[in-house]
Amino acid sequence: MDMTTLRRRLVALGYQPSAEGAPFGAADRAAILSALTDGPDYKLGADDIEDAADQLRVDPAAIWAVWDVEASGAAFTDGRPTILFEPHRFSRATGHRYDASHPAISSRNWNRKLYPARQVGRWGQLLDAVALDVDAGFASASYGGFQILGENHAICGAVTPWAFAWQQSQTEADQLAAFLRFVEGKGLAAALRRHDWAAFAKGYNGTAFRENRYDERLAAAYARRRAARAA
Repeated sequence: MDMTTLRRRLVALGYQPSAEGAPFGAADRAAILSALTDGPDYKLGADDIEDAADQLRVDPAAIWAVWDVEASGAAFTDGRPTILFEPHRFSRATGHRYDASHPAISSRNWNRKLYPARQVGRWGQLLDAVALDVDAGFASASYGGFQILGENHAICGAVTPWAFAWQQSQTEADQLAAFLRFVEGKGLAAALRRHDWAAFAKGYNGTAFRENRYDERLAAAYARRRAARAA
């Protein structure tokens, strides 16, 4: 998707980006942020998780564990999906051509120091990336309570990375639906079913999952959820 197409999508949704042909500017940033803030943001309930667990044939506590770990259970922050922008993914998606000119958003190597602590900084990174490359920008962030990368948009049923970001901005139920598609599409349900947290984390978070102790954190979150249910 190019900037002209994105602007037309935003206009169709009722927002006012910059005029076609104009440089990416404040009106574009405001329109994107508004479009990704104005969703209904309905909350998930236990019934939603139980239905999803039935579909995957897993313990509901296992899905809650992923939810707890990936975004600390915070699907939305200030009305927008909780995100994490990944500079190394953006670098890869754009052939490393912005590494020198935009080192805060494009890095050949993974670098924890490039992660702003607050959501406003992460959204700033995303918008700066979108200004350079629409698809690569939206593809290089993970969204919502399950923190699925936009580069996985197709397996989650979205036509483009932008469409995925917009879907993730609607409701927690939309985020859960994307999680179901992702887990099934990646063949991760079996690992989740047998509580093989290392195998699940490797498929879900990548081969560097141990650096962030994802498997250990998932196991601990699952134990907490199980204990709470038994209490």
